Amino acid sequence: MKALKILVVFFLSLVIIAGCNRGNDNVNPDDLKINSVSDLVVPADFDWKTTQTLAVSVELPATGELQPLIITDRNGTVRYFRGYPEDGSRTINTVITIPAYVFELKLTYNGTTGPNIAFVSNGELYYNFNNSTKSVKSDDEDCDLSGFETYSKGGWGTEANGNNPGSVRDQYFDQVYPGDFVIGDPDHYTVTFESSTKVQHYLPGGGNSKLLTQDWLNPVKSNKLGNMADQIIAARLNRDFSEAGFLGTNENFKLGDLVFADGPFVNISVDEFLAMAEIALGGGGMNGFTMDEYKSAAENINLSFENNEEDDDDKSVGDDEEEDILTCPADSNSDEPFIVLSAECSDPDVIFTLTNTGDGDMSVAKTYTLFKNDIQTSTGNYQLDVNETLDITSSGLNTDEFKLVVVKPDGTSMEQTITGCGDEEDDDDNTSEQLAGTLAYEDLWPGKGDYDFNDLIIDYDFVINKNSQEVVQNMTVTFVVKAFGASYHNGFGFTLPTVSPNDIVSVSGTDVVNNTVFTIAGNGLEASQSKATVIVFDDARRVMPQTTSGIGVNTQLAYAYTNPVTVVVNIVFANNAITYSELNIGTFNPFIIVNTMINEAPGVRGLEVHLPNYEPSDLFDDSYIGQLDDNSSIADGRYFVTAQNHPWAINIANGFDWVIEFQDITGAYNWFAEWAQSGGINYPDWYLDYNGYRNDNLIYPTQIVP
Repeated sequence: MKALKILVVFFLSLVIIAGCNRGNDNVNPDDLKINSVSDLVVPADFDWKTTQTLAVSVELPATGELQPLIITDRNGTVRYFRGYPEDGSRTINTVITIPAYVFELKLTYNGTTGPNIAFVSNGELYYNFNNSTKSVKSDDEDCDLSGFETYSKGGWGTEANGNNPGSVRDQYFDQVYPGDFVIGDPDHYTVTFESSTKVQHYLPGGGNSKLLTQDWLNPVKSNKLGNMADQIIAARLNRDFSEAGFLGTNENFKLGDLVFADGPFVNISVDEFLAMAEIALGGGGMNGFTMDEYKSAAENINLSFENNEEDDDDKSVGDDEEEDILTCPADSNSDEPFIVLSAECSDPDVIFTLTNTGDGDMSVAKTYTLFKNDIQTSTGNYQLDVNETLDITSSGLNTDEFKLVVVKPDGTSMEQTITGCGDEEDDDDNTSEQLAGTLAYEDLWPGKGDYDFNDLIIDYDFVINKNSQEVVQNMTVTFVVKAFGASYHNGFGFTLPTVSPNDIVSVSGTDVVNNTVFTIAGNGLEASQSKATVIVFDDARRVMPQTTSGIGVNTQLAYAYTNPVTVVVNIVFANNAITYSELNIGTFNPFIIVNTMINEAPGVRGLEVHLPNYEPSDLFDDSYIGQLDDNSSIADGRYFVTAQNHPWAINIANGFDWVIEFQDITGAYNWFAEWAQSGGINYPDWYLDYNGYRNDNLIYPTQIVP
């Protein structure tokens, strides 16, 4: 038996040598610089996800005809859900999967005032249209915010250099704080910094948000007081330095005078917010708000007038386009309402929004009328308070024209027209959802690879069609094979973990010809699986042939570019088989099957590589578990990670530009290491194309013009 084990290990070693033909990383243990994923020290419970799956509970308006709820990002540009209650009630309970960097969502429901902005908290999204704070920032042209400047928590933590935030901090700290810089609740717990250098030694901090449970004197980065504390510390610095005249001043207002334009702290000034936030942080009481709400609001202060992108430690997606979070306080000398009308597409819906951007409430209700192709479809009244909005939605074909005519407070009329946003075959009663991203694999499991994560690069795009009862009818999944940097013949498939094979009527569009390794059942699923499992293709090298020398396709600049290959899979569900919330598409389990062909003959089926801690399929060969670098444990539910919790695959939301062959991902993406070592807290948007985020010379797509 011992001899057999030695032979197994020897065989696996030969497999690794043959797989990608790559050298091992030579890491100097005395070198503190991160040169590879192998150097990363990550939390044991880090899941490596760039997405978050939220449990959603939304109380719809108690009266009126039932309408679809629309959930988008804060700007309304990316839709994450459009649907109805599953049980016909007035409460929507579902799940959605969104990028991990998104913490604010906009909820739109026809005829409701708002805007209705909800904050993500502890994996949940709860909102009640019958009891919500509704307000928006003022678009009043008289609100002059010029001159203000703020720094992120990362900016305040930089070493002084030229005119950067660290230099401002060092030069004026003693004048702003003649004594110590103290944050928190003096009656409970506080954080004290005795000098500018002590602030530098702590920020940007890190860790999950938490309340203080002790006093801190000059904490350092390793203490990690949590993101709530970090953002409040930075917000205090911004407010205090601004009021002292050393950081971006405005001739009309102090930074502390500005008020929140929307969200849970709407119409509350920066000064008032910081007073509440410090008491909450110090343990004096939350005043009805959550840690995430305090953290997000403080971060919004810090990013509202952040101009130095090179020092931006907290840049969130869409910051370049997002409107200001803070606005001017109300002008007590003016009380006139002013109504602004806007329209936007949110496929398949058209959303008209009325906003009172004036300084006075509407004292009398006025009317609006909606037309579809010049035929009146609805009419109603509106009466908006200052900063309040009203959403009016409709849907139709992409050839339909919608027009909203609005009577303004002064009795004159205004109108706006927009062409429909839906597909030609849209059905008002049916809805669809989408989930897209990129999968990046290393294929040497159970041995470690070179961590360029390009052994297979494949985009996915799920479109799930459902009826008005949220029952899934069918889905279309588009896969695009973009590159592979391996010599193995690897197949690809995915499991829907909540779906029984009996729930699937048919699967079509897959590309599987190797019927020795794979057995496909009559409905198109892989046979002998207890969960619905689709084999998309059996061999990446057959689907996307390598026509040049080198390693694989589209990973080395010395060889010609090959056009991506698209495989479109159509899945039809049985009647009333599963609802959208039960499907929980964010839990889909994609995997590669390694060595499906060996020496031009059918290979093996059981060698799978999954995302970290995703279960293998029923046809997986568990004799590989625990071999070489693998630290999987069936008993503990731990799969496809090393003893250091390093993965063999990652799933990237929003798409991903992959790394050139032989280059470690930590060198190509500057904040990947910080993201991983913080357990996903810092730089959850590490893969986006922001200034300073990437080294384009190490990223394949940026070097190639197809």
